[in-house]
This record gives sequence, C-alpha cells and structure tokens, in this order.
Amino acid sequence: MNFFDIDLEILKFINQPFVPTFNFAFILTIFSVYGYLAFLLFYFFRTKQKDKMFRILIISVVGILLVNAIKFSVNRPRPSAAIEGVNQILIKSDPSFPSSHTFIAILCAFFTPKSFSRFLRILLNFYLVILIPIGLVYIGVHYPSDVLVGGLLAFLIVKFFNEKRANSIKSSLKLKF
Repeated sequence: MNFFDIDLEILKFINQPFVPTFNFAFILTIFSVYGYLAFLLFYFFRTKQKDKMFRILIISVVGILLVNAIKFSVNRPRPSAAIEGVNQILIKSDPSFPSSHTFIAILCAFFTPKSFSRFLRILLNFYLVILIPIGLVYIGVHYPSDVLVGGLLAFLIVKFFNEKRANSIKSSLKLKF
C-alpha cells in the first residue's frame, strides 16, 4: 500500500459515514475560521498587542500567497472531482492541495490568547486543530494529505516569522504602532 492508497483510505473512512445532520455543522465550523481570524486581529488591536496583530497579518498574507502558489502549481483535483463515490456538500473548482482553511486554522491556534481560560484555549484549539481539518475531509473537499500539508505550512511559516523577524519587517516598512 503506497502513500496515495493510505490517503484515499483515510478519506473514505472519514467521508463515507456521511450523516446529513453533520453537514451544516461542519460547513459552519470550517468557514467560521475566517471569523475567528478577524476576531484575533481585533482582539490584539483592542488589547494593544499590535505586534501580534502585525505578525498574524504578515503570516496570513505570505502564507495564503504561498499556499495558492503551491495549489495552482500542483493542481490536484478535489476528491469529489477525482474519485467516484466521494460525498460532497460544497462544489469547489479550485485545486485542493494544500488546504488554505487548515493553514489559517493552525495559524490561529498558534495565536490563541494566553489570557483566555485554560478550558477555552483547549476548546478553541480542538476546534482549530481537529474539527476544521476533519471537517474538510468529511465534506469531500480535501484529502487528508491536503490538510496535513496545509497545517505543516502554517507551522513552518509561523516559526519562520518569529517575533524578531516580524519586528524587523515592521521596522523596514517604517510602520509605527
């Protein structure tokens, strides 16, 4: 069994027990990640943590550009377009690899405010790191490898744009806040 066979088996395992009552919940969960990103930006602005706000903006822009460059270079079709019998809720025509939703979700997980209660941080990170990637596979728009690579890219870019590097960029752009 090769990597692609394993990818397909995991996709079928998550996608095949299709329960219509989960459909709306997963769609809401997946698309709410952009609302959470906006909330984080607002939260860091409001709490005068503008360096964090700037860092999230830089990572988001650079990351989405990179994810889309890879996405259109690899040009992997969505599972529902490539494999017969994959349940799908949404019809998406752009390529699937890597997942930009997972990229944003993992990025947000790195910036979950430390001031939140431990319970809330655990809940938010479960939503961001588990529910969103699984939901993307469940609704048939991504392979498991798409979400894994989207998450890995987020991890690498967050580590690359550490505080020191982000502050250096901010200084070179002569931004003052």
